[in-house]
Amino acid sequence: MTDETQDEYRIKEGGVRLLTTGEIQMAHSVFLSTIDYSKVWIHRESYLPFNLQDKNTAMTPNGEIYFRDQYCDDFSQTTDDLQHMFIHEMGHVWQRMKGMNIIMRGLVSWMVSYRYTLDGRLLSEYPMEQQAQIIADNFTLEAHGYDGWLRLRGWEIVTLDGDASESIIREMYRNSLRGFPW
Repeated sequence: MTDETQDEYRIKEGGVRLLTTGEIQMAHSVFLSTIDYSKVWIHRESYLPFNLQDKNTAMTPNGEIYFRDQYCDDFSQTTDDLQHMFIHEMGHVWQRMKGMNIIMRGLVSWMVSYRYTLDGRLLSEYPMEQQAQIIADNFTLEAHGYDGWLRLRGWEIVTLDGDASESIIREMYRNSLRGFPW
C-alpha cells in the first residue's frame, strides 16, 4: 500500500471507511465471493451510545464493524491477533448476509462462551459466536501456521477445547468447515 493509498484509509476517532484492498484479499481467502465487500464499512467509534462499547471489543451488529482501541488502518498489515479479531467480525458480516439476526443474538453474546469443541458437527450447527470463532481460529491456523495458532491459543484468543496433534486439528477443522462458505 502506498502512502497516498494509506491516507485514504487513515481515519480519526468517529470516522468510517471501506475495506482496504488487503483486507478484501484476506477476507476473500476465507469467505470467497459470499460477501459483498464493497458494502462493508469499518467504524472507529463505539456502536453503543455514550461510548458504552468496551474499548477492546469489536461489534458487528448491522453488517458494519465497529472498533475502538483495536482499530487499524489496514488489518491485513497488522498482527495475527488483530487479524483474528478482524476475521471473527467478518464472520458476523457473513452471518448477517446469510440472514442471521445478528442484533438479537448479539444482545446475549456477552453471556455466551466463545469456547468450542470440534466434535463432528458442521459449522452451521454451532451458535453464532462459536461459528465466528471457528472461522477465525481456522484462518489463523491457515494464515499463520500451527505455531501462530498455538501462540494465540496460549493467549486464549483461539478457543478450541481439547488437545490433539496438528494433523488431527487440521482434519477436525476441515470436517467442521466442509461446504463452507455456503
